[in-house]
Amino acid sequence: ATKLIKSFRYMNKKAIKLIMLLGLFSCCTSDGNKENSELECTVEIRNKDLVEAITDYQDFLYKDNKKYIEQGDSIYVGIASKDINDSIYRYVVFPVYDISDIKYHAPFDLCKVNGHYVIFSHDNAHPIFPIERRFCRITDSAVQEYAKLLFPKEYEMLNKKERHVIRLYEPKNCYLTFFGDSLIDKTNKQGMIRDAIPIMLNGEEVYL
Repeated sequence: ATKLIKSFRYMNKKAIKLIMLLGLFSCCTSDGNKENSELECTVEIRNKDLVEAITDYQDFLYKDNKKYIEQGDSIYVGIASKDINDSIYRYVVFPVYDISDIKYHAPFDLCKVNGHYVIFSHDNAHPIFPIERRFCRITDSAVQEYAKLLFPKEYEMLNKKERHVIRLYEPKNCYLTFFGDSLIDKTNKQGMIRDAIPIMLNGEEVYL
């Protein structure tokens, strides 16, 4: 299996086409009025399999949380990227439903799919460390600005010092494995973003 994976390194790399329009953390408002403006989206997702997987996850997520959304709670789809080697890539689709998630999944960019914000986390950008030990962290002021527009109900409760109960919600993540720009495996399971997933490569099962 190791030799098989290494052999992919000699093939032409075909990354999923993501256009980075601006740098990390450049999600600002266009008219200066942050109370009434939307956050700027800095990423465009152009791979049809990835868009389809996000769409399916949105349908599930918003249906599963319909009661909470009607009460004013916010929930979003998050994506974490991971390069397995020069040719194989992993994208994990997961829920983001609390202000504290913003800290854990930074650094990230924002995009929109089907009119909904999607948080595109650059999972490769930080090691597996507690937040206080990571090489890069989102600033407290940036957290406040994101929270104000992404989680307005929670933000208002916290600023009024009202009690906010964190809702535990752990649905299955969607693990998408690509060889170049072709989807070769889709696995739905509960777990961590960095979990290895068994996939079939040339008739052999390997964990990636």
